[in-house]
Amino acid sequence: TKGRALADALRAGRWLIAIAVLHALFGLWFGRAAVAAIARDGFLDAVDGDPHRGLVFWFLLMSPLTAIVGQLVLRVARTGSRLPTLLGWELLLLTVAGVVLMPASGFWLLLIPTGLLLRCRYGHRQAET
Repeated sequence: TKGRALADALRAGRWLIAIAVLHALFGLWFGRAAVAAIARDGFLDAVDGDPHRGLVFWFLLMSPLTAIVGQLVLRVARTGSRLPTLLGWELLLLTVAGVVLMPASGFWLLLIPTGLLLRCRYGHRQAET
C-alpha cells in the first residue's frame, strides 16, 4: 500500500543517516592518527602525497554523502512524492559491488535501506494498480 511505501521510504532514509553516522564515527576512531596529522598540518594540502591520509579522507567523505542521500530520501518521502526507481537499483549495485570487493566491511548494512527502497517502489506500483 501507499502507506507502507511511505513508511519504508522513511525507514530507508533514517537507516542511511544512521549508517552515515556510524561510518563517520568508525572512520574518525580508526583514522584518528591521520585526522590529527591533517589538523596538525593545517588542513590545506595536508592529504596529497600520504596514502593513509588519502584513505581516511575518502573513507570519511562517504559519510556526509550517505547522509545527504538519506536526508533527500526523507525529504522526498515527507512531501508525498515518489522516489526514483533507479535510486534503489543504483544503491543495490553499489552495495553488491562493495560486498563482493570487501566482504569484511560495513557494506552489508546498506542492504537494509536498499531493500526498503526497492520494496517502497514496489508498494507504490501496487497502490497505483
